[in-house]
Parts: sequence; C-alpha cells; structure tokens
Amino acid sequence: MKKCSYCGAEYPDDAVMCTVDHTPFESPAVPPPPKPEGPQYRSPPLSPADMQKDFVTLVRCPTLLAADIILGRLQVAGIEAFIPDGALMQAMSGDQSAFGYVRVQVVPKDYEAAKELLSDIYDAA
Repeated sequence: MKKCSYCGAEYPDDAVMCTVDHTPFESPAVPPPPKPEGPQYRSPPLSPADMQKDFVTLVRCPTLLAADIILGRLQVAGIEAFIPDGALMQAMSGDQSAFGYVRVQVVPKDYEAAKELLSDIYDAA
C-alpha cells in the first residue's frame, strides 16, 4: 500500500498520484545492478619489454585456489599458463597472505586472449 505524504490517504501499490490532493507518489527506486560475487581482477597493459619475456603476469589472486581455478580455465581454452608461486603457496598454506598474491602467468602472445576469456571476472574500472 502507498500512503500520500501530504494527506495520509492510502492507495494500492500501482497508484501514481493521490486522488484527493494530486500529490504524485515517488516512483520506486531502481535497484542497482547486482555486483558480481568474488574478487575482481585487473591486468596492466603490456609494455614492449614485457612482450620479450617468456611469461608475463596476467592476474594476481588472493589465494592459491582462485589462481588454480583461473589456471584451469586458461588451460582448457588452450592458453599456456602457469602459477610460478604455486609451490611456495602450498608450502606456506597456513598464511598465504604473508607473501601477497598468487600470480597467474601466460605467454605474452596469449595475454589479450586470456584477458578476453576471463572478462567475466575483470573489474569494469
């Protein structure tokens, strides 16, 4: 039920204006679009020097599990990738945050394809 802010008369939810004093009802607020769950990632643009490297960092993940999921998605798509910090993170599994983030790296030629494949988890900003 809607209630007129001026006279207090009550109306059904589909009413748009008070019939007594013609006060318009506020239209319902449009809910914001849902935010994707989980971490959002950003990948910096590659420099010409990066293009000469064997592997470049695609994303930094907060956990080894998150990095493994991304690695799996890349490998299924045929993109060569690996986790250079994987062994360290497994050995230090008690406190992964002590070492920062877990890197997922790809071959520079596959960098843009990998970003496109993972576009659903990238931050829009």
